[in-house]
Amino acid sequence: MMNELSSYNLLSHPDEYLINHLLDVANLSKKSILAKKLSFSNELNTLLPEIVNILGLCHDFGKSTANFQEYIRCDDPKEKQSLKSNPLTKHSLISAVFTYYCLKQYLQQQINNFDFLPYLGFLIVKRHHGNLDNPRSEFSSLDQQKITILKQQLKNIVSEELIAIYSKILPIVNLESFFNNFDNIIQEIKTGRSVLRNYLGKEYSFQFYLLFQLMYSTLLNADKMCASKLQNAVNDQCIEFSVDYVESYRRIMNWGVDSKDRMDKLRNEVYYEVMNKIPSIDLDDKIYSMNVPTGMGKTLTSFSFALKLREKIEQKYHYKPRIIYVLPFLSIIEQNFSVFEQVINKVSNKKPTTNQILKHHHLSEIFYDSEDEEFRDLEALLLMEGWNAEIIVTTFVQLFHTLISNKNHSLRKFHQIANSIIILDEIQSIDHNYWLLIKRLIEEVAKVFNTYFIFISATLPLIFDEKNNEITELADNKQRIFKEMDRVLLHYIPDVMTINDFAQVLRKEILAYPQKDFLIVLNTINSVKTLYKELKKHSNEKTKYYFLSTHITPYERLARINDIKDDTQRKVIISTQLIEAGVDIDIDIVYRDMAPLDSINQVAGRCNRNFGNEKQKVTIVNLKDNKKELCKYIYSALLIKNTREVLSDFGAVIPESSFLEMNNSYYRKIKESQSTDSAREVITLIEELQFDKFFKNFQLIKEDYEKKDIFVEINKEAKKIWKEYTEIITIKDFLERKKRFLKIKSEFYNYVISIPKSKVPDSIMLETKSLGYISQKELPYYYDLEIGFEPTEGGVLIF
Repeated sequence: MMNELSSYNLLSHPDEYLINHLLDVANLSKKSILAKKLSFSNELNTLLPEIVNILGLCHDFGKSTANFQEYIRCDDPKEKQSLKSNPLTKHSLISAVFTYYCLKQYLQQQINNFDFLPYLGFLIVKRHHGNLDNPRSEFSSLDQQKITILKQQLKNIVSEELIAIYSKILPIVNLESFFNNFDNIIQEIKTGRSVLRNYLGKEYSFQFYLLFQLMYSTLLNADKMCASKLQNAVNDQCIEFSVDYVESYRRIMNWGVDSKDRMDKLRNEVYYEVMNKIPSIDLDDKIYSMNVPTGMGKTLTSFSFALKLREKIEQKYHYKPRIIYVLPFLSIIEQNFSVFEQVINKVSNKKPTTNQILKHHHLSEIFYDSEDEEFRDLEALLLMEGWNAEIIVTTFVQLFHTLISNKNHSLRKFHQIANSIIILDEIQSIDHNYWLLIKRLIEEVAKVFNTYFIFISATLPLIFDEKNNEITELADNKQRIFKEMDRVLLHYIPDVMTINDFAQVLRKEILAYPQKDFLIVLNTINSVKTLYKELKKHSNEKTKYYFLSTHITPYERLARINDIKDDTQRKVIISTQLIEAGVDIDIDIVYRDMAPLDSINQVAGRCNRNFGNEKQKVTIVNLKDNKKELCKYIYSALLIKNTREVLSDFGAVIPESSFLEMNNSYYRKIKESQSTDSAREVITLIEELQFDKFFKNFQLIKEDYEKKDIFVEINKEAKKIWKEYTEIITIKDFLERKKRFLKIKSEFYNYVISIPKSKVPDSIMLETKSLGYISQKELPYYYDLEIGFEPTEGGVLIF
């Protein structure tokens, strides 16, 4: 704060003295590293706290120029913008040069071989306000024009006060020597490319990448927290969170008692088997799996295991890991998060605070609270994006696009992955082309950052091989548990049929079994719409029909899913794949258009989920339009080929007891036939720090075509939110506009659908072309309240 060390006049921010900000960032950076147990070399582990301390003390050195001081004190918006765009006001590059010099001075006093660290420091500070670039480009960009600007900045530095500051905070550095030897220092930095070449592309260079990202993330986080005065809002040490939360919850729910229900018995058996594994766990083993059938209570069992594993780690290593629960889809984050909230609430009789358990995805409500403080808007966003909580519930995209990224906003939370326990739920949803990459990444993170990974799935892919001791299975009796599963029979019909032919088959079935609920999952939105219309023609008041796809708003999707769960009326659900994972429903008869085997397993998990007395049926069909089979529009030919081969190998009718064997056969086929080119390419980019190419080569979710977001004004609440949005976008001040939008962001996206650009009429796009809008008056022309987005022209479908 500005009341400290007030004899200094240089500012870093309008309300902050430069010396205070440098000290705060350095202290928080050092504290963050000291709180971690890392497994680089012993010498590097010892040096690292002081290295990040120096990064913090140097990162805003360039703010000491007269140009920057004039800019930071300016109150006139136009003049301030003009000053900001002046190259002499920029501070990152000159601060990076100074960082290089200071790290070199420090390391010369140590006995070590870490000549690369000053160069990494240069790269980190140069980009602490931007995204990472290829080091080759960074060093070669130090051309004569930039050097001329740097020398002008050097002349403009308020040197007398700066010397006083650094004699106090970093006495090992001689500032006059820095000024006098500036030309030589620049020439040294320009050799960085050849120095780093000795370390990149080598066997150990993946760890080199992790070191770089850890240092970068630590500085980013400290800088943002201190600039926002939030450095004291969170505690690096996890708050008290009982190891027995799940045990207590199970007692409250009477789950641990003897039950005649078959599913309860099996769930209890799996739970106790995993818990009994804890005493014998070797903490040197950091990669685990829990491969059990759907409906086995994997979420709470894995959560309980993580709490007990955390206690064991704390007892031995004296730090308490945060738990990061990672899911593939937004649709199941809310469900799992609410389960954890309910456990905490039931046991403690208190609603958990956000610094206890936090959900983070791009549509999360921007709110953060602790027992002492509450934050909203930009402050809450900073705390949320920094993963400042004991338990994080997030998505695969958030996790893996943090581990492999050059983006400033993503990498800020990178350091939080060190010393954590990461539960990966439904890992089979990751593209098989990335298996080799994910394996290498997890192995290195586990080893260097002492991070523990738990894979939970009913269909565990062969990323790690249990037979080669690459992963430790927690459910030792999984073979027997799978054998005892007798809930469904999987019927495979290889013959190809049209949607109309399929509709006739379904109509007969629906009539033949009037007491049974049906779920039909198809591959394309158009096929779901066509089938829904056909079946609705023959509906009656005793049966309720549900349509689900991404062409209806998230608000309506959630309402329909909740209705499906709660309504006792006989129902027929026609859906795209969005209902497969995590939607906790129990259906009698399921049909699925051809898909990869892991997707078939997921939808089978919605059939007879609670193990009713009667065995139920899941039927796999092959549908086509007038061009080709529908599965070929969205799935890789390799996955479909392997699935068909496995289904044929196991026969026309496959009992659930054979699912584990069938899944293993499927994943062996993939491993034998998959290409590793994509994975190896990204591994090479990582090992060579080619940050500028990451996004092009690594996208966890690939978009085959450009989409447009459309806001649909389906009710009064949507109309109110749209009115507020139109007011917000007229606000000229960027920060104020951002703050206002953050308040309505989660509600706003409840009414937004994403549609392929080619199918969006220009008439509904706003002038900026970035967002579409369908008003309540326009609904009849563009949006059907049953099946969602369907633009018409004179009553005729446009597409």
